[in-house]
Amino acid sequence: MNKSNKKIIAVIGSIVIIVMIYYGSFLPLKKSQIFISTMRSLGEAKTLDELKTRLSVPLDYPSPYGQEELVRQVASLITNVVSQSNTTPPVIDDLIAYLNTYYSPIIKNGRGMSFNQNLYVLGSLNEVAFIRTNKVDYLMAAEKYFTRSYELGPKRPQALFGLFDVYRAKGDVGKVTEIANQILNQWPGEERTRQAVK
Repeated sequence: MNKSNKKIIAVIGSIVIIVMIYYGSFLPLKKSQIFISTMRSLGEAKTLDELKTRLSVPLDYPSPYGQEELVRQVASLITNVVSQSNTTPPVIDDLIAYLNTYYSPIIKNGRGMSFNQNLYVLGSLNEVAFIRTNKVDYLMAAEKYFTRSYELGPKRPQALFGLFDVYRAKGDVGKVTEIANQILNQWPGEERTRQAVK
C-alpha cells in the first residue's frame, strides 16, 4: 500500500473517530449536564408553562443517546407532582399531555432494555392521575400500560401489582382474584394482597 493510500485511510479513520466521539460521548454528556442544571433550577419556575419550558430544554436537546432515560426521570418528577394533594385536575391533565408528547415515540418504538420499566412508569402515573382526578380515561390508560407490561413479563411484580390495583378500582372481582392468585402463588407471604382480596 502506498503512502498516499495510507494517508487517506488515516484521515478517514480520524474523521470517523471524531464523529463517534461527538455523537457517542459529547452530545449525551452535554444533554445530561443540561438536565442536571435544569433540575437544579426547577424551584425557580413560577408557572406551569415555565416549568414545562425549562424541562423541554434538555428533552429537546439533540443526542442519539439519553432521551429515554431523561423522559423517564421527568415522568417520575411529574408523578410526584401529580400525587400532591394541592395539584388540581387541570394541571394534572396538562402535565400528562406534556409528558405524552415525549413518551409517545418511545412507546411506539416498543423496544429497548428499559421498555418494560417505561410501561410501569406510565401505568403508575396514570393510576395516580386516576386516583387524583377520578377520570376513567386515566384508569384505562393505566390498565393498558400494565397489561402490556404483563404480556412482556408475566411474572414481573410491577405489572402484577399494577393490574391488581387497576382491577380493584374497576371492581372486576374475577380479574382481581385471578391476579391475586398469581401474586400469592409467586409470593405466598404477600399479606397486603391477601388482605385486599378478603
